[in-house]
Amino acid sequence: MTNGVLEKMLRDELTRDLEQLGTVAADGDDASVLSIARRDMPRLVAALIALVDQHKPDADGRCRECRRGWWKRLPGPCRMLLAVRLAWTLNGPKQQESKARVCSAWRPGRASR
Repeated sequence: MTNGVLEKMLRDELTRDLEQLGTVAADGDDASVLSIARRDMPRLVAALIALVDQHKPDADGRCRECRRGWWKRLPGPCRMLLAVRLAWTLNGPKQQESKARVCSAWRPGRASR
C-alpha cells in the first residue's frame, strides 16, 4: 500500500468517524449523546491536544510545522491554530443574538458591498 493510499484511507476513516460523532451529537437522543460523550470526547480532546502540541511555536514565535523552509519564514500565527479556532468558534453554540458579527468592519445599518 502506497503512502497516498494509506493517507486517503486514514483521512476517510477519520472524516467518517467525526461526521458520525457530529450527527449523533446534533440529532441523537440523550442516551446516545451521553454514550458518545463518555467514549469519544476524551479521544477527541487528546487528538486536538496532539495537533496543538505538534504546532508549537519556535523561539521566534513561528510554528515549526506551518512555516518550514526559509521561504516560508513569514510572521503570523499558525495556520492550523487559525483554522481550528475558526471552526471551533463558527460551529460552537449558537449565539443568542441573531446578527452575529462576522467581521470587525461590520456595523449595524451598514450596507454590504
